[in-house]
Amino acid sequence: MGCSQSKATTGAVGGGNGGGASAARSSAAATKGDPSSVPAIQRLTGPGPELHRTILNNDGAAPTAVTWAKVCGMVHSNPSAASFVDPDTLQTPLHSAARQMTADAPPLDAIRSLIRAAPDTVTAKDKDGNIPLHYALMAPVAESSEGDAPEGATLAWKDRAAVVAALVSAAYEDSVEYISRTDHRYGDPSIRCTALYHAISIIPDDFNPTPGPTVEFVRAVHEANPLMVTVANASDGDKPLTLLYRRFSRQFDQSEKFFAGDNSRPEVLGYRQKYKASAMNTWRVIQLLLRPLPPPVAKGEASAGPMEFKMVHAAVQMNCPADLLRYIIETKPNQVQETDPAGTGRLPLHCAAAAVPPNGAAAVDDDDDPSSSSPAFPAYYSKFVVDELLYAHSDAAAVKDGDGKLPLCLAIESGKTWIGGGVKSLYDAYPDGIKEIDMDKYPSINEALSFSSQQGPPNAASKDGNGTGATTPELKAVKKEEHYDAIMLVQKPDACLDDIVSAMWANEEDGGIQMLGCIAVAKRGKDAKGDTAENASAEVVTVSLTALSAVVNAMKNHPNEPAVQEKACEALNTLSASDGHREISFAASGAVASIVAAMQAHVSDPTVQKEACAALYNITRRAGADRATVIASVSGFTAIQNSLGAHPDDVGACHVLRGYHRLTGCKAAPLVQQAAEGENPDECNE
Repeated sequence: MGCSQSKATTGAVGGGNGGGASAARSSAAATKGDPSSVPAIQRLTGPGPELHRTILNNDGAAPTAVTWAKVCGMVHSNPSAASFVDPDTLQTPLHSAARQMTADAPPLDAIRSLIRAAPDTVTAKDKDGNIPLHYALMAPVAESSEGDAPEGATLAWKDRAAVVAALVSAAYEDSVEYISRTDHRYGDPSIRCTALYHAISIIPDDFNPTPGPTVEFVRAVHEANPLMVTVANASDGDKPLTLLYRRFSRQFDQSEKFFAGDNSRPEVLGYRQKYKASAMNTWRVIQLLLRPLPPPVAKGEASAGPMEFKMVHAAVQMNCPADLLRYIIETKPNQVQETDPAGTGRLPLHCAAAAVPPNGAAAVDDDDDPSSSSPAFPAYYSKFVVDELLYAHSDAAAVKDGDGKLPLCLAIESGKTWIGGGVKSLYDAYPDGIKEIDMDKYPSINEALSFSSQQGPPNAASKDGNGTGATTPELKAVKKEEHYDAIMLVQKPDACLDDIVSAMWANEEDGGIQMLGCIAVAKRGKDAKGDTAENASAEVVTVSLTALSAVVNAMKNHPNEPAVQEKACEALNTLSASDGHREISFAASGAVASIVAAMQAHVSDPTVQKEACAALYNITRRAGADRATVIASVSGFTAIQNSLGAHPDDVGACHVLRGYHRLTGCKAAPLVQQAAEGENPDECNE
């Protein structure tokens, strides 16, 4: 949910709204009656219209290999036909061919023939303002009913990657301009996203045990503009890496799914193995997006070969999702103590300290005082990254890089702020580092420190006990800057949700910030318009995309604080309708397990039980029997029974049991009946 304008463009090449499909369909079928109502493509004659009609396949059937062979022959016989423009839709044969992506007959050879014959059509816009590349990314790929990728679909994804690569290389600058936009519409009118984000969203679970074809498809889009990795969608602020990590978590959760009966059965093991393979392919895509591209090689020079890739070093230099970054550091702990492969002598802490937003937005506006500029990362993101690295390797704060610079120096030079930018964290880890910095060059940071020296101003030479004349500024006080105070930030009604979430991650040990952050998230969820019991509004999904993981993290870090658990359960309840949308999973994220844990830890607290039961009720009501099974797998049924026993006057647990019984057939009915006959509210008798 971005708050600052990206430098990625929001107009120009291919500036349509995902349209063109209806126009193409109307061109493919002649209307009856008034001849003037017949689409022009049906009335016109000549090689161009004939070629276009062949691609559209007027009988409505999907093109076959014979169709594409015929197209290639027609283009070879009359190349000018490829330049035809449908007067109704303004589409060229290349537009129509790009959308015809089927497993049995991919149009790769036909696409190449059309590009060679009419290269100008690669950048031609149709009536909706879209170039052919738009439809190459939009076209469906046939898959099996179980979502698997059969051999034919696998080949189609490979050919689809080749089609995208061919279109990009034929008009590189225009294609980069298209891929750099953040407001493409590919179907759902509520989603305006980047081309890379859409490419990731449409790939299926890739069950290939070896690197799957979907990786190559994403590569074709990514390599056209690698800086789009961290660029947010215009509509909801979601980003490619965030989407990928949600997908990875969901697939990994599926790979450990338990079934009724013997879980050593071949079909169960096969199911788990499939999702383990799909999770690995998603992880390969994450690695692809984090891996730096090799530097360009001058003509005639030999390539230096592939550069060693260190995932931690790469991840800390971009706006990597907090939960993904933590996972990377935890799974690759040795890299935290290793220097980067570029030979700069930098540890990941140096890389994070020196990092500026990779989307090209300038983090430094004032040449005289870099520290005065506002951070382009979310308010507390850099602090979170620095703290994670210091936790893993605190000694890194005192290590100099190849240029003799400490992380503290690099952070200040890169324009990071005192608290949210992590400068204070670096100072606290190695206070002596401040001695090596000319603070007069950085008044904003200098203002955050109140220095006084008995012998003079900061950086003035003073005699130490041995009379050596060493510079020993003495820190007397640290000025608390309310502007960067996380407590104040999370309470601001107009605060950016990205900033609130970054404050929660960077201050996860502070129960007050976590409670207030959850209150802010719950309010955003309640204020969302259009939400119903059955469907989540786009606004609720947007809040969940940004904040769900932070709320769950708050619950995990403060299990014994009822106020945090209560407000977190309330927040999850308001977001429950988003479960199952856009790879949001209340199971894989740990939300369901955290709610049940809150109930178990605070059985005697009626408010926690009420909010938790309300959350479970809405999760099962909206997500169905599958979530009810997940709740049972984490001892949720027991927690609900205990809640009903401890608080017989509270209707919450009763409602959950009713819903649970309806969905699973579990023996909850006797408990509901018992509650209804006792001193429970009348609602239990409904």
